[in-house]
Amino acid sequence: MQLSPMIPPTNSDVVLCPLMANSVEKNRIYRSVAPRRRDAGFSLLELLAVIAVFGILASFTMPAVSSVMRASDLRTGAQILSEQLGLARQMAIAKNRSVEVRLYQYAASPETGDGKYRALQTFEILDSGTASPLSRVYRLPSSILIDSGTSDSQSTLSSIITATSSGGLSPAVASGAEVGYSLPEIGKSYRCVKFRFMPDGSTDLSPSSASWFLTLHHASEGDGLAKAPSDYSTVQIDPANGRTRIYHP
Repeated sequence: MQLSPMIPPTNSDVVLCPLMANSVEKNRIYRSVAPRRRDAGFSLLELLAVIAVFGILASFTMPAVSSVMRASDLRTGAQILSEQLGLARQMAIAKNRSVEVRLYQYAASPETGDGKYRALQTFEILDSGTASPLSRVYRLPSSILIDSGTSDSQSTLSSIITATSSGGLSPAVASGAEVGYSLPEIGKSYRCVKFRFMPDGSTDLSPSSASWFLTLHHASEGDGLAKAPSDYSTVQIDPANGRTRIYHP
C-alpha cells in the first residue's frame, strides 16, 4: 500500500473548534464597532473655572506671603547689622587696633538708598591715623532702613544717629568729602555716622549712656518716626564691652 505525502494545511483548511471560532468572531466584531478615543482636552468654560478658583486662592494667600516676606527682610537686616558690628569688635581685638564702623546715608537715587541709612562698612584705623577698609559695603534689604531718629530725646529710635556731633565726639557725623572715601556708584555723595570699637573690645561711645541702639523697620513706614511701628527690630550696643544684641517685639 502506497502512502500519499503529507500536505500542510492552508489557512482555509484550518478548522477551529466552535469555542475558538466564536471568540475570534467576537474580537472581530468588537474591533469593528469600538469607537475611536477622542484626544483629551478642556473646554473654555472649564479653563475659566480653574482660573477663577486660582484667583480666589491667591487673594487669600498673598497677604500672608507678603507678611512673611516683610518679617524675613526685617530679620535679615537686623542680622546683617548685628553680625557686622560683632565682626568689627572681633577684628579690633584680634588686630589690637581701633576699628571704625560707618553707617551710610546715601544721597543719590532710590537704588542706592534715597538718602536713608541703609548700609554700613568697617575700617581699620592704622598707626598713621588713616582708615583702611576692612570689609565691603553691606547693604540692608531694599525694603529696610535704619530709622534716623527724631530731635526729641524721649522718642528717638536710633540714639547712635540722633546723638551725633561734629566736634570730634563719638558718634560723629561726616560727609563723604570729609572722610575722603568714595563709595561704589555714588562717589563721595553721602553722609555717614561713625564710631569705633577699641582694641579691648569696648567702644568709644560714652559709657554714661547705656542706651546706644539702632532701630530698623520697613521703609514704607517712613523715617524719623516719633515711636516704633508695630513691626521693627532694635540692635543694642553695650558701650563698655561692645557686645550687641537684637530685640524683636
